[in-house]
Amino acid sequence: MEEDVADRPSMSPPPERGFRVIFQKSFAHPSRPGLLHWSPQLDLIALVTANDTILLYRMNGQRVWSVPHKLGPDLRIEQLRWRPDGKMIAIGYSDGSTRIYDVNNGKPIHKLVSEAADFGAVSCVSWVDNHSHAINTNVSPETKSTECTPQVLFDLDISSMLPRLSILPSSSGPESTFTSKTTLDALINAVTKGGEGSHLDILLIGEKGGKVLLNVFDSFLIGTMDLTKLSSQLKEPARVIRHTASSDLSTQSLLLVRNNSGSLLFTTMDILFIHQFGQHLFQLASTSTRVQALLRYMSETVRALQTEFKSMNDLSRRYVRSISNEVEDAGSEIGLEFFEFLVTGLPSPVLREWLLDVLMERGQKMWEKGCITGYETLRRLAHEHLLPTCERLVVLLCRLRGLARWKESGSPLGLEPDDFTRCLDVVSGITLFTHELLMKVNKELDLCASFMGWLKHALDHLSTVIEIDEKPADEPTVDALKVAEFIGNHLKQSTLEPFFHKDNSVRLRDINKRGESIAELYSKANGSASSLPGFGELVEFLDELCKSVFAKPQQAMRQQLRLGRHLILHEKELKTMEMRMIDSEKGNSSALMVLHSDEIEPNSLVIVKCEIKITGGLSSIESVGCAKVHFPQKYQELVDIQFVDDNLLILLLHNPDKTSVLITFDYSSIELEKSLPFSNNLQPLFSHGLSLPSQEMGIVMQRNYPASWTPAQISVNGKEGRRIGCVVADDRMRYSIFDLDHPEEEDEDEGEYSDEEMEVEEKELEE
Repeated sequence: MEEDVADRPSMSPPPERGFRVIFQKSFAHPSRPGLLHWSPQLDLIALVTANDTILLYRMNGQRVWSVPHKLGPDLRIEQLRWRPDGKMIAIGYSDGSTRIYDVNNGKPIHKLVSEAADFGAVSCVSWVDNHSHAINTNVSPETKSTECTPQVLFDLDISSMLPRLSILPSSSGPESTFTSKTTLDALINAVTKGGEGSHLDILLIGEKGGKVLLNVFDSFLIGTMDLTKLSSQLKEPARVIRHTASSDLSTQSLLLVRNNSGSLLFTTMDILFIHQFGQHLFQLASTSTRVQALLRYMSETVRALQTEFKSMNDLSRRYVRSISNEVEDAGSEIGLEFFEFLVTGLPSPVLREWLLDVLMERGQKMWEKGCITGYETLRRLAHEHLLPTCERLVVLLCRLRGLARWKESGSPLGLEPDDFTRCLDVVSGITLFTHELLMKVNKELDLCASFMGWLKHALDHLSTVIEIDEKPADEPTVDALKVAEFIGNHLKQSTLEPFFHKDNSVRLRDINKRGESIAELYSKANGSASSLPGFGELVEFLDELCKSVFAKPQQAMRQQLRLGRHLILHEKELKTMEMRMIDSEKGNSSALMVLHSDEIEPNSLVIVKCEIKITGGLSSIESVGCAKVHFPQKYQELVDIQFVDDNLLILLLHNPDKTSVLITFDYSSIELEKSLPFSNNLQPLFSHGLSLPSQEMGIVMQRNYPASWTPAQISVNGKEGRRIGCVVADDRMRYSIFDLDHPEEEDEDEGEYSDEEMEVEEKELEE
């Protein structure tokens, strides 16, 4: 199929003006090929280095944060994708897991793992939504109505009226998510604004074995689907390598590669539950996502409680243990020794020696500070973190229970009111248990303070030599009864231990299966927590219960997925290909694919356009159009290609003389040959496209690069009004930032990245 260059139509001269360069910088470490992406909304670059470190840079070369690879030598990063609003980054790994990182600080927010044991290495990560285009086109979001309409009442967020949760202390663990205010605000404290009731985002994760994992609202896991089970025509397993969607997300376009034959396919996937469930889908998915975030916050709070109690208890036990052995060797008991000292004011020789030679004033101060600070931290965690979390969970679970009781919406979603009643029962049990903890902490803190005050006075008295003529100092007030109670009931063992132990004698799952109330179980404890499961088991059981409850609507959603008939694009996977979906005026969509092969006519590319018709929520390929477009010059090599918007493509080409050129061309002006109906897809579309007459590229803008600066990858955003691109050199360290809308001959002040814009960028990043 080699084309005679002399037969080509005459080409228009290249444009006189090229892209204006904003910055030329270098990364500190080389990036891995294909793992560098520009933020769709902010002027930020995310990349992965050769040692799998994740880096985030501003376009002026300032590093925002880095996440070193600490997940083991056998785990590799396979995919990187931004959320369309630029606030989160999804990273796909070779073990099939996907982690979502907060763009503000690089902290992992979610870890998505398939329930399928054979879910392999991630082959595709794609994140689409139905509202970012409104941001790009400066469409103002819907304002919140003040009228008391049913929709306004349905959108009313009671959680916004509750006090904001506070960040957790560092004792919650090094992997804690909620030690950052920005992460906490984004996941929990964020208030739903008017008009967001229809906002939806879908995260699709494909693996090399042919399965896909779907998530909505960041972490609401719909589940894992085998593509061969969604279509009777797809007999052979095929992995997803590209994914995009229509603006309303109801129709998804997939590029697949068959695992055995290697042929390249195009197909559509219909997500019927978007229109079927409508507004209720947002309520279910967004509310359940916040429930999961609150459960994680509760789990980290309990971990902080356990850490603080262990630290305080270990310190107290260390001092008590240091005297217990000596007292027992003397035939006595530590509690009796302290009682005698309290009553008589005269310690035994063994206790006196320990007080003056071992404990001393320094040890007493450390003991007192460690215990008092520990009790106060436990009280603060329970009162300011755990109880407010329970309150928010009650609000959200009640809202979901109300949705489940509404049969018209709850039944199709698979929601059962009794399921949420059981979850609320467990939350009530945690609330009762927390109040019991607070009462015991307050009591033990009061007794401990009295004991430590007495012990300090006793040490001062024993270590002070009183002169005969010296006037004795005023005796401090000591509450002997409180001191005696602490010695008898709390000195050797804290009454708080049952709150944090693991007791297998009472199984919460068995109680739940019998239909008994867990809240009633804890209310009848009568102040004794020793026979009940601790906080760790309670929170773990609540998490499992919520997962089982949400599994029902997830199953209902999985049944609303359909895979359409596929098109054969080529006999094998192509090195360079891109895909984009465009909405038409009649409510239908078009899928555009750009295909290129280095082996077959390397100086041309093929554009394939599939007209997709929607009937009753199901998509079908109505017609297929193809076109062949040749590069501006002979023997040019295509290095990279991307869609800029619904009209422009950007290409990176290497010339025979080692120079390079970056061009954009208007692909909407290309005439497509539409004589190929869908039913006649006997010849692969790429081969059919190459047999067509070649057309000329309508170049809009270009920039030339010398042989000393060889580009290897491009990444652009389509943000209307500020479309920025990044070109990375072949050393994967040098990069150039360019403006797609303002040529370099224009006024240099126009489009400059000023200090004011930098400040605006900072505010957008924080928000």
